[in-house]
Amino acid sequence: MSGLPDDISLQQFKEAAYLPNEEILTLAKLAIKLKKPVLIEGPPGTGKTSLAKAIASLLKTELLRIQCFEGITAEQVIGEFNYQKQLIAIELAKNNDRIKSIDEYNIFSTEYFISRPLLLALQQSTPVVLLFDEIDRADEEFEAFLLEALGENQITIPELGTIKATSSPIVFLTSNGTRELSPALRRRSLYLALDYPEKAREKEIIRLHVPELDEKLAEKIVDLLRKIRRNENIRQSPSISEGIELAQTLMVLGSEYLEMPKIEEILGLIVKNSADITEVRRMLVTEKQPSGV
Repeated sequence: MSGLPDDISLQQFKEAAYLPNEEILTLAKLAIKLKKPVLIEGPPGTGKTSLAKAIASLLKTELLRIQCFEGITAEQVIGEFNYQKQLIAIELAKNNDRIKSIDEYNIFSTEYFISRPLLLALQQSTPVVLLFDEIDRADEEFEAFLLEALGENQITIPELGTIKATSSPIVFLTSNGTRELSPALRRRSLYLALDYPEKAREKEIIRLHVPELDEKLAEKIVDLLRKIRRNENIRQSPSISEGIELAQTLMVLGSEYLEMPKIEEILGLIVKNSADITEVRRMLVTEKQPSGV
């Protein structure tokens, strides 16, 4: 792929503040070499979006991000004609005796078109990273519209024709699994299932971001995160990034804030609604009580 290295390494990922396992590293290499989109599925907060950002960073290329939502349309990611500019061209044609027809202005040309992220990604002279974040929030019609771009590196705009990629972007699609994605989209993509990392890797991730953190304190943070995630009454499990924020906070306030009762003051760092805070408090108090109480 022109403009990009032939290989990427674990060290490059670390320099981009991301610690992949072997599966992630292999999929990242394949995404670059095979020019295939990567569909990443997993719970919120497992590093899906961060992976795309890290690859853009280590490749020193631009990240174009499309945040998907219910009702997103093709025009919002491809672009649209500049209606005001077209009107001005029509008025100029009317007032210019030398212009025999409005067709001479060709108001349905690229000159009058406002490009948005998907089209911009295809038009770059060197590959960029294109991220469709939370594709599961978009509807099935939008998903179907993407198939041409994902499978053939081109898009078709009726007035402009088929526009092929100048350079193929590195495409990532993330999904939290709120709805089932189509087999057609899956067939066009490499697939990566991301879950919360195993204990040792999560500890290493936190220390990568907070290198001054003591190893034993890092282990206590990860143990707490994992206990909360295992609690079936928790509505929103703490993410990896929230564990990093907790570590950064302890560097400022002191390690005693990881213990009762001080931890109650900072629970909002890792749990994000009142019901979860109440449940975590109950869990911590129960653990603190002597057995048999």
